[in-house]
Formats: sequence, C-alpha cells, structure tokens
Amino acid sequence: MAITELHNYTVQEKLNKMDVDLIDVTVSLDVDNAGSNAEGDLIFKTAEIPYAVAVNGGTAILQSCCLIIRGGDGDGEDYDAIDIVIIQENTTLLEASENPAESGDPMSGMINTIDDMKKTCGFFTVTNGFNAGVVALANINNIGMVCKAAEGTKSLYMYGIVQNSADYNEGSMVVRLGFIKD
Repeated sequence: MAITELHNYTVQEKLNKMDVDLIDVTVSLDVDNAGSNAEGDLIFKTAEIPYAVAVNGGTAILQSCCLIIRGGDGDGEDYDAIDIVIIQENTTLLEASENPAESGDPMSGMINTIDDMKKTCGFFTVTNGFNAGVVALANINNIGMVCKAAEGTKSLYMYGIVQNSADYNEGSMVVRLGFIKD
C-alpha cells in the first residue's frame, strides 16, 4: 500500500504538477466478420493504451471516453452499449479451448485465472451514441476511474465487450481516452 502524504505541496503546486492527456487507440472490430455479435461477446481484444500514466508504475484518473465507430458497411448504424475494461497488464483472454479469444467469443466462456482478473482497474459502459453518417459517435464523461500501471511501464491496457447485437462487419473503432495524470 502506498503512503499518502497530503501536505507536501500547496493546492497550486499540486495542480501545476498534473497533466491532462487525450490518447487515441484504434482497435479492430469483428475481425473474422462472423456476423452479428451477441450481448456479452468480446468486441475487441486487449489493446495497449501507451503513456497512460506519467511515470513507470504510476497512476492516472480516466475522466472521459469518446468512441468513433466505423462499421465495415461504411455507415453510422453500428452503435449501442459497449463496456470498456481497463487493465494494468497486457493480458491475453483465453477461451475454453485455451486458445486466445477473438472478437465474437463470449466473455462468459473465458477461462482466465483470478490473478489475471485482479489486474483490472475497472470498467465503464458507453451508452450515449448517435449515427453521424459515415461513423457512429458515442461518449461518456466524468468516469473518475483511478488507474495504476504495472511496475516498469507507463501503459495501461483495455478490451471491449459488446452489449448489443450490431454487426460491425470488420470495422474499426477509435477509443479516445481522456486522462488526468498525477
């Protein structure tokens, strides 16, 4: 457990030390074009969020997330609730056959260990979206998730779980994350 020292800096000094960053990560959706997803399916595999924290093993607060979703059919029809799970380390999700999970595999069938799941910082659901023509846009603000990177790295990682039955047709999604770094 870390020692918390609240009185080392004035409020102004503390605010001047914080950094705000917007990080874009592009992920592939429905890679095998297997058709519509089912609620609870993996929508994208573990992806790196580079430089999510300021120092190796450091912390940050995830404040916002915007999704720019481009379904493979080139319209903005593919959107609805998506869970984003933030984790400390690059963890490969394993399906029951012990093969690495692919998009479309049900999360309920994953066989990862409790030690793998203990690397989870938290998750949030993005539900506020709309059709913007060639893409769908979705957004959530005021997440307030405290995240801590693993020792020796400034990166965090994430994977996504679809909570709808849209067919993303080998599309892609930009996950735009807003961090306050300490």
